[in-house]
Amino acid sequence: MYLTRKLKLGRTDQLDRLARRAGDLWSTVAKWHWRFVDRQGYWLSKGQAQKMYCKGFDGLHSQSAQAVADSFYDSLKAWRKKRKSGNYEGLRPPYKQKRYFKVQWKSSAIRLRDDGVLRLSNGRGSDPVLIDWPSDDEPKRVEIGWDGDQYELRCQYKVEEDEEPKGTKKAGVDLGERHLATVYVENGENISVHGGRLRSLRRQHNRTLSNLRSKIDLKEKGSRRWKRLVCAQDRQLAKIRNQIEDFLHKVTTRLVNTLHERRVGSVVVGDLTGIRERIGYGDRMNQRLHQWAYSKFEHMLTYKAQLRGMTVERASEAYTSQMCPSCEHRHKPNGRDFNCPQCSFEAHRDVVGARNILNERYPGDEPTGSTQVAGEGPKRSVMASPTGVRYRPHMRTEPTGSESQRCNPSTVGKTSIEPKGSCGQAGRPVG
Repeated sequence: MYLTRKLKLGRTDQLDRLARRAGDLWSTVAKWHWRFVDRQGYWLSKGQAQKMYCKGFDGLHSQSAQAVADSFYDSLKAWRKKRKSGNYEGLRPPYKQKRYFKVQWKSSAIRLRDDGVLRLSNGRGSDPVLIDWPSDDEPKRVEIGWDGDQYELRCQYKVEEDEEPKGTKKAGVDLGERHLATVYVENGENISVHGGRLRSLRRQHNRTLSNLRSKIDLKEKGSRRWKRLVCAQDRQLAKIRNQIEDFLHKVTTRLVNTLHERRVGSVVVGDLTGIRERIGYGDRMNQRLHQWAYSKFEHMLTYKAQLRGMTVERASEAYTSQMCPSCEHRHKPNGRDFNCPQCSFEAHRDVVGARNILNERYPGDEPTGSTQVAGEGPKRSVMASPTGVRYRPHMRTEPTGSESQRCNPSTVGKTSIEPKGSCGQAGRPVG
């Protein structure tokens, strides 16, 4: 399994030059690709573009230059895929030139020295990037990009899943927008992860974005005041996004630890692929759905559970909140509670969804402690208290060293662990 570690680097002249060279290369590849398309009706392949424009590009390692072309053609491939699906609204190909772009290094250009310094090669005749590295693990892939306020290093490294689960219990997980996750363990225990803090951060993000955009629109583009407002917008939004990510890390870590303590060995998560396209509730609710970070939550839950030795599977979540887990009668609930008209089964609808997700993957396993007993009347499933407790802060590391060429953060560097593929865009703002 590959994980990603992040480290704040501040801002240096060397990183500015590297980002500028990567932006120049992106602009060159994009310009000539579309020029070939317009004038000759010919699409350059990725290999042709790398041979023509990346070979011998000054200021970047050869593999770093190839990675820039890879990023362009990955964006082009994603655009063509969406185009074939028929969704043309707001669809634009990657044609714009970039002043700055992220820089990537592969394993051949990465070396961890004996003195704890990470060396990133930039090719013959160029000074390498030297970073005080707070770990003994040498990364396999490194990326440096702009996060809105400063440069950020993101590296991928391999970890072994060597821990064994405590037990063999199974649990179903129903992901939601109001409750981030509702878990049903086969012994009848329910665990709920509330998302009030996350919704509050999203509303703060929307208010900040709206207020600053209205001020930016009143200023002349490119003026000093316009640049200051753009930088302030990126800085404030990046802070809120970091808070959202920090919250997701804490709740997923707490949830996985709770499942591990409950001796859960298999976790079944409801598959929400394409839910944003399937459901339309109006402008306000659609905005909440599009800001619903279920994919990131699922990724964090998956890799953290696998590190604990658990197996993570997926099952369809269609109609799971509308079907009675006792008699399988389908009934659409009114409100947050599910009341079966056939067998009088009562439970929270998110608990019903989590239980049905578990039953869909393991239909023969009837959980204990929550079944309907004949002649005893309705039995209500009881939700456990929310997992809203205080968590330990993330590990903080302050790089050491005094070499002038090293990228030492101006403040304390924050190191966090997150799943692969969560790296954001590294484009620098204006100014």
